[in-house]
Order: sequence, then structure tokens, then C-alpha cells
Amino acid sequence: MWAVIGVWEIDPSVIDDLRAQVPLMASSKVGTPGFVHGTWTLDGHMIQVYADEENARRYHGAMLAQGAVEPQGVRCVVWDVAEVGAESSAPDRT
Repeated sequence: MWAVIGVWEIDPSVIDDLRAQVPLMASSKVGTPGFVHGTWTLDGHMIQVYADEENARRYHGAMLAQGAVEPQGVRCVVWDVAEVGAESSAPDRT
């Protein structure tokens, strides 16, 4: 598996608008080819895991090409692709 990792510094003047978009950002990735799972924070961190390197790099490059990595009021600190070495999750407690 491969991950696309993003970290941003967000201007306080746009933080509330961006936070409001986090649920849509997350739900819109479900149909992306190769997407396995992702996590988005409210303060500008994101990791998306893809089944394979090709789809991770395709998504990574598409976001660069669209200019989506640095919208107004946002500075990209990290936008990278990395191979996943391990994963863990807690057991379902329901």
C-alpha cells in the first residue's frame, strides 16, 4: 500500500471555511481509484492510503496539476507519496 501525505499551514482568516469542507473532502475520495482509507484533521493534516503506488501517484499528481494543493490562504508544507510499512487498528468496541 502507498500513502499520499499532506500538511498545510492555514491562514486564520480561512480556517473555518476549510474546516467546514473536511467532511466533503473525506467522502469525495471514496470512489477514487485505489483509495483504501484516509484521515483528515481540522488543522491541516491528511493521509490517504491507496492500494498501490500507481493510484497514489496518480492522485498526488492530479492534485498538483489542478493547483488544489495550495488554495488561497493555505501554504503546503508537505505533499508527498510514501510506501506504507505497517498499519494497526483497535478492535471494534461496539
